[in-house]
Amino acid sequence: MNSIDIMVIGGGISGAATALGLTQHTNGSTKVMLLDEHLPSQRLSRGNFGLTWFMCKGADNPTYAVWCRMATRQWPDFARELENQTGYAVELEWNGGAVHAFGDDEWASLAKSVESIGEACKKIDLDYPVKMLDRRQTQELVPDMTLGEEVSGAMYTSEQGHINPLKLLAAVRAAYIKNGGHFQGGTAASGITPLKNGRYKVETSAGDYECAKVVVAAGHGCARLLQPLGEIPTIYPQRGQIMVTDRRPRRLTVPFLSVRQTPDGTYLIGLSTENTAMDTGVTPQAMKNQASNAIRLFPELAKLNWVRAWGAIRAMTPDGAPIYSQVGGHENLYMIAQHSGVSLAPLMASNVAPWILDTPSAEGQELITHFSNGRFHV
Repeated sequence: MNSIDIMVIGGGISGAATALGLTQHTNGSTKVMLLDEHLPSQRLSRGNFGLTWFMCKGADNPTYAVWCRMATRQWPDFARELENQTGYAVELEWNGGAVHAFGDDEWASLAKSVESIGEACKKIDLDYPVKMLDRRQTQELVPDMTLGEEVSGAMYTSEQGHINPLKLLAAVRAAYIKNGGHFQGGTAASGITPLKNGRYKVETSAGDYECAKVVVAAGHGCARLLQPLGEIPTIYPQRGQIMVTDRRPRRLTVPFLSVRQTPDGTYLIGLSTENTAMDTGVTPQAMKNQASNAIRLFPELAKLNWVRAWGAIRAMTPDGAPIYSQVGGHENLYMIAQHSGVSLAPLMASNVAPWILDTPSAEGQELITHFSNGRFHV
């Protein structure tokens, strides 16, 4: 049986960024193995919108709001370090982001969330640089686009952006390998067994491994691996759909929550939520709803050629915040489950990895404690 120090099960952005952090914080002295099953479906890391955002997250959960703000502040340096180390440009555009409002009531609701989240961040001396724009200011933000008549304004910050999620996944994995990490693709983990010596046996399709620590970051695969050990991940599947156009001249440089234009000229629209179990298909109704919303925001989008659409399955929690949890009764066995893998990627390396290594910062430890799976079992 192969022997390693830490096994990370799940090679998406969250698992790979955590594995990267484990190699960084141990300077290559710890043998880390990252397993990726290469599932043909459920690959949110290959199917998401690519926003690196903190804005509008955590309106009813101040701790999550703070966590997202911390992650976003690290994004420019995180992207720069990945590019310097691997040569992969993740196409980070750090030019802000906006959430539009239709009508006065939506505008007032957004303004209220800005105030409440800002107060939560202020309590720990963390800035929350978000402001409300009226219709005129919103139009000035996107001078080459024409706002729809119903747009009353927007919530806006200059300190967030968007990336290419496919290049991000490649860059994080490449950096992990360059730091001495071991990657095993096309490999499924089928079981985790505690051993009498305090270590774990992980059964995989490529053979068995004996590990000192195990991190399960396998999305909806967490339940299959952890339920036999008494841990039930409090996550549920939620489908999101995205539509994309052919390439057009660049006009929208500031991404909106539901519409962005990539550096290569394609427009993406999204923001759908459907409870469809593990079905990753697309539906005419969801596409119609997304298109209608996008056209209300920017009417000229109705004239574009929409050429592709896809669905992906989020790993959602009841309160929307992530799960970082040590499995009850099993020391050195951890679970990670979240849907904001892109936005939170820097913190997986800088804060979650040290927590797994038992060397967290005081601030990181206090915040991570709030994200235990046990919060749903009270």
